[in-house]
Amino acid sequence: MMRRRQHQQEVQAFLQRHISNQTWDLTLPQGSGHETYFAQCGGQTYFVKIGVQIARYQALAAMGLTPPVLAAGSLADGASLLVQAYVAGTSPSRREYRLHLTQFAAAVRQLHHNAALQTQLSRPSSDLFAAAGLEALNRLEQKWARWRAQVPQAADFVDHSLSGLRQKIADFQGAGLVASHNDICNANWLVSTDGKVYLIDLESMSLDDPALDVGATLWWYYPPQLRESFLTEAGYPQDAAFQQRMQVRMAMHCLHILLPREQSFDVFDPDDFVQSLTDFRAVLAGEENPQGYED
Repeated sequence: MMRRRQHQQEVQAFLQRHISNQTWDLTLPQGSGHETYFAQCGGQTYFVKIGVQIARYQALAAMGLTPPVLAAGSLADGASLLVQAYVAGTSPSRREYRLHLTQFAAAVRQLHHNAALQTQLSRPSSDLFAAAGLEALNRLEQKWARWRAQVPQAADFVDHSLSGLRQKIADFQGAGLVASHNDICNANWLVSTDGKVYLIDLESMSLDDPALDVGATLWWYYPPQLRESFLTEAGYPQDAAFQQRMQVRMAMHCLHILLPREQSFDVFDPDDFVQSLTDFRAVLAGEENPQGYED
């Protein structure tokens, strides 16, 4: 609490120096995973983020993929500070995913091939899709091991599933890692009131297989009859190898998001975990999103 109060005082001073020398009203938005504020002054609203990777936001803002960056700096404790223009809008509805398919696909294509981002992100030892998949699976298995004992009723199923995914990853062919968002979900997209599409959280990015971002977007938000159009607009193949990689990486992602992050305040509820394995099971079985694709 003391740290946040100190941050707020420093944010006030930063905004007065760089935006407007007036008193600012700082409020916390709901549901953010980072220390963030709505900053309001003189009828204007801005968005302030603490402890984020500034260069990523600057690179995407230059392409119009995230709201404009107005100022950036650091606080006394070394935490980064980013001020972005506030863009009025909402997370997209399923109808908006269909309506703005071309824009969503173009955003994914531009993100994946952003040269500035690719130079910022740590490059793994191998550019092979199989190596990236195995590295992600190793991290997932370590995460699963921390919680496995709390869900004995699901342990054998998850263990067997992870073993099967490892076998499939070993068969991946090809290379070509991209600047991957790694958490493309409804909460991290913004559709502005004038119909523009933005990404608003870039903290999970790494160089990875494009099949993760594309697979998550297609499985969660687009029915089968629209996927060919999305893949064409995004510049990705419609062959069996890419389909296999999308299925495997999406299955891993479904399990990953059910397990609490390390050093987080997320609560692990064993009963809720077992009930929420629905998506994981569906992806493994090659089934469609059980929630459907209508609002």
